[in-house]
Amino acid sequence: MMKFFKRSTNREKVTVTTVYLVFLIIGIVAFKDFGISVDEWELRILGFANLKYVMSLVFPAGIQNLEKILSIPELSDYLGTHGAIYSMPMAFIEYFWNITDSQKYYFFRHYINHFIFLVANFYFFLLVKERFDSWIYGITGAIFLFLSPRIFAESFYNHKDIIFLSLFIINLYYGINFLKNPNFKNSLLFSITTALAIDIRIMGIIIIPVIILATYIKYSKNIKKILPFLLSYFILLPLFIVIFWPYLWENPIMNFIKVFGTLSSFPHTGYNFYLGDYHLASYTPWHYIFVWIFITTPILYLLLFIYGFFNLSLYIIKTNNLHSKLRKNTRIEDLVFYFLFISPIIIVILLNSTIYNGWRHLYFIYPCLLLISLHGLDLLRKKYSEKKSRLLLIIIAIFLLQITFSMIKHHPFQNVYFNMLAGKEIEKKFEMDYWGLSNKQALDYILKMENKKLIKIGSAGPISIENSKKILNVKKRNRIKVTDNKDADYIIDNYINWHGKYKKSEHLIPNNFEIYKEIFVNNMRILSIYKKNETL
Repeated sequence: MMKFFKRSTNREKVTVTTVYLVFLIIGIVAFKDFGISVDEWELRILGFANLKYVMSLVFPAGIQNLEKILSIPELSDYLGTHGAIYSMPMAFIEYFWNITDSQKYYFFRHYINHFIFLVANFYFFLLVKERFDSWIYGITGAIFLFLSPRIFAESFYNHKDIIFLSLFIINLYYGINFLKNPNFKNSLLFSITTALAIDIRIMGIIIIPVIILATYIKYSKNIKKILPFLLSYFILLPLFIVIFWPYLWENPIMNFIKVFGTLSSFPHTGYNFYLGDYHLASYTPWHYIFVWIFITTPILYLLLFIYGFFNLSLYIIKTNNLHSKLRKNTRIEDLVFYFLFISPIIIVILLNSTIYNGWRHLYFIYPCLLLISLHGLDLLRKKYSEKKSRLLLIIIAIFLLQITFSMIKHHPFQNVYFNMLAGKEIEKKFEMDYWGLSNKQALDYILKMENKKLIKIGSAGPISIENSKKILNVKKRNRIKVTDNKDADYIIDNYINWHGKYKKSEHLIPNNFEIYKEIFVNNMRILSIYKKNETL
């Protein structure tokens, strides 16, 4: 990262610094606007379960104080198959600095989550810049990634998929460095970042065969020269994986095999609402991922991606002696991005892996989608005259302004962004706010409009109101009593039903409730507030 500042022109340094300062300021302004996702409470407990386990080994006297914060399960009994490389440090900070207010520790987690994403965004800038030998392409890639509505929103509260995407970008950067220049330094950095990615999601393992095979192809005529660096990578990698993952400490091999087994059969019995029907998350249609990618990615990036992907596919199909040609030019990097994009999708389809909540489990392939998009942009720029290239840049600028306007207009609900390919009446075909983020705005509205000192609120779905209210300040939280729907003053319905076609009885809305307020995003209804009618 430091070499950027040493080798860049003043114009480049000023432009890049300005762009990232703008990114940073936007994060500071926006991070308090997002609610709590359904996963955050569980991941907080996971972090404390890992911290409790580590403290039992190195500082057992501190466990008593740790358990004053919340009831902490044993690591072996609680989501041990989930890596804790993010959640455990967050738990330690909360414990060490005695952050006791729920709003403060969720705000802190949201901003740190986003800050890690910004660090990864800078690595993406470096990756693109070095691939195309142009800082302008690099900053374009950084803007593409930042101006991705769903990714932007989830960068604040998605502690698994966005952290994995971020670590995957950093890992890919060091993987490409290793490919271009195998040495002990790059082997060390590549092994550390691979371990970090794997210790968030086991799918991080996918980068290993792709980079190693590409390295073998590139140096096949001089394999003995790079063999020590390959061996050092394979020696260091399992060591770092175990060091960063407390769940593996007691039995590294068997516990890792257990984790690897969840790749195709993660235990989740909920339903996805997809194309107007409910599907078990463990039995989604083969086209589920493709459809979600195509309806939630900005059209500009999709069009450039299709052109770049088509070109790379033709290159693979038509090129004679591909092995020899890849050793001589930079297209081997493009094919690394190509196969890192398609391989996870193929694996998910063939293994019939459990997938739910859109395509968030595969967000980590999104940087490769953007890299292929930028490849398509580069091909178009080179294909046309300078005059037409300027027209192309104007079109791209217009698209980016449109995306920016849309993100500002619909803030903080970028998480329900759909492009024009989703068609009309989207809420009748796809899940909207499956995270339950809009509960924050619903609670704020009820508290503002209702004069009662204590307000009883129920839920018409599985999203926990008790959990959602933790992002509010203590004064507001104390005014809310979560209750059964029949006893409630208000009921919140965000139209999420993990139980398929049927609702559980406690989620039903009594007849004496009427719609009081609704939240719409781009004409899509994502939440309704019902108020009890005392006259009925």
